[in-house]
Amino acid sequence: MITDERKLEFELAIRKDLPRNVLVEAIEMFPIAAEQADTAVGTSHKSVANGLALSRRRQSRSAGILRHNIIDEAFEQILSRNGAEFVTSVPVEVTPDEIRQSAVYVTTGCFGQTMVGFASHREKEDAPSKNASRRALCSQNRGLSPDFFHPPEMFNDRKRLVLIMVRRDPQVLGKIASMTISLVDSKVESFICQWDINEFLAGYGAETAVKTKRPVAFKKVTKSFKDGKGDPAVTGQGE
Repeated sequence: MITDERKLEFELAIRKDLPRNVLVEAIEMFPIAAEQADTAVGTSHKSVANGLALSRRRQSRSAGILRHNIIDEAFEQILSRNGAEFVTSVPVEVTPDEIRQSAVYVTTGCFGQTMVGFASHREKEDAPSKNASRRALCSQNRGLSPDFFHPPEMFNDRKRLVLIMVRRDPQVLGKIASMTISLVDSKVESFICQWDINEFLAGYGAETAVKTKRPVAFKKVTKSFKDGKGDPAVTGQGE
């Protein structure tokens, strides 16, 4: 466990880099994405003659895959609108004397010294799945220093990863039960600390409130950071 003082330092460091509006839009759009996925899967059999309705188990699994992809699309648009630098690879220590660039196949943006991504879990205590991208990204959190980020004028070869963790309601496929801002350790096994996304958002203060509400629209993205990386489903690097 970390001390409350250190947790506060992490919290302030994240807010320093991560635009408030990224969280505002995630809170608004992620639940819509979940509802859209549930509706699409649950009513697909009605769109064709003699269509087949899926069993509860298959519907849940199919909705989960579609939900991840729609949230991924929404998240990519949120990052693009808010000026993120998309992350396609990160340095990973292979040996003490060797560092290699490891490809990132899940949507990840960077603001200052903060990388931000999203993942899903069944229970709040469940860390993200151990795929190659998550391991590579979370390895950047190795040995988190108390100040979390060094000042810009100091040498620092490492970013830090923050995840927006999404948990679906176990009873309702199209509903999100909770969203948390989470720091995961470099082994992707446990959370260093977590905050409810609404409580974390409140800490930004009213002075940075968004003046106009952006209409929700899932627009086509002509250029994706994944272009040229291959299909994650084929490479096996997907969520």
